Amino acid sequence: MKWRKFLAPVVGAALLVTATGTTTFAHGTPQTDTTGVELRATLDSLLSEHYALAVDSMMKIYDGDKGAEAAMAALDANAEDMEPVIASVYGEEGGAAFEDIFIKHNTGTDEYAQAVKDGDKEMQKKALDEIQSFVDEMGAFLAAATEGNLPEDGATQALRQHEDFVQNTFDLYTEGKYEEAYTSYLEGFKQIFGAGSAISGAVATQFPDKFTDPNTAAGDFRSTVNRIAAEHFALAQLSMAKGFNGAEDFDFADWAQDQNTEEFRSAIASVYGEEAGTQFVKIWDNEHISVQGDLATATASDDQGAVDEAAGALTDQFATNFGTFLSTATEDRLPKDELIAGIQAHETSIIDTFNQYVAGDYETSYETYRTGYALMFDIGNGLSSAIVDQFPENFHNEAPEKMPKTGFGGTANQSNTMVLWVTLSALILTAAGTLTYRQSKQQ
Repeated sequence: MKWRKFLAPVVGAALLVTATGTTTFAHGTPQTDTTGVELRATLDSLLSEHYALAVDSMMKIYDGDKGAEAAMAALDANAEDMEPVIASVYGEEGGAAFEDIFIKHNTGTDEYAQAVKDGDKEMQKKALDEIQSFVDEMGAFLAAATEGNLPEDGATQALRQHEDFVQNTFDLYTEGKYEEAYTSYLEGFKQIFGAGSAISGAVATQFPDKFTDPNTAAGDFRSTVNRIAAEHFALAQLSMAKGFNGAEDFDFADWAQDQNTEEFRSAIASVYGEEAGTQFVKIWDNEHISVQGDLATATASDDQGAVDEAAGALTDQFATNFGTFLSTATEDRLPKDELIAGIQAHETSIIDTFNQYVAGDYETSYETYRTGYALMFDIGNGLSSAIVDQFPENFHNEAPEKMPKTGFGGTANQSNTMVLWVTLSALILTAAGTLTYRQSKQQ
């Protein structure tokens, strides 16, 4: 494979991650913005956005949605944005090689969705073969790039599991098994966040003078908050579009949002107590999730008065109340006015993405989508940083056998190397207690 000769590591001033300095967690204050954690957050953002856009584009292709082409273009734009991140570590040619492999993978995903829609079995097999080629080639790429810190067998296995989640979610969707499809979607969302942990851990082991350990307690917590926030954004967009279109799976997309809400509530409650968790749900469900649904319904009914009322409630009432709640909970570590402005920006991105989709301006809608998705990681960074600063005693890096010790260094069995990536359990961490993930299904 020609790309192997391009993998000489080049780490320099072009590094795109923004954190500076190093922190020794065993003796200092835990931080969520070290070089290693920033690299992990960057990978989390791009890889999880890839997953969300892949499922979204496949659904739209199958449904014959007019936004399908723009969804596919957004998926490719996401791959293009990964190239400079990889290049900042492994040089321009290494970044280009990565992008070449990844873009072809997106093509296979799109072709599979179209082949299923057309009932073309031969094309389905061809597309799946192309995806398997991506799995094999990208696994080899990552192993070679990280000089074995990410073993090829483990990388390939994790990539295959990611592809299985994408395909299974889509296949279940086309079969009308919507609860199973959205359950698969949620599990796949967690799995892809493990990729950022695994890859950044391997890079940090390879270049310890450039990157701190990304898989610290504080880094894990930031990743978890980022995941819950990003998953909310992706599900909100899916649900609102489904509601507007009167799709059969709308109730199940809404159900998936309920699962995300429960995880968020559990996290809040374990940090600030059950009363705070209950208060969160009251604000989040009544002033946010349900109002987004009202906006979609009012738009579908062409009720402009109700549309304006819902949009105003989201950017005014909800933003103010939720910003006040978080500022109070963090003891003003998150200034209220800044929080309200940030939440208003989030709600505006939700509303604009939806309105542009409804208006048929699909390209702009996905540009807004991508900006709004990235914003969730800024929000996650701010919230996790405030909580870690508020409860530093819970985030010192004292967990035994943390990655990358058990595999990235090449001393452990390869099956253990990717354990954080391949696990399907929630990556829920300790913060003033154990954050317990409870995915309770509605009966």
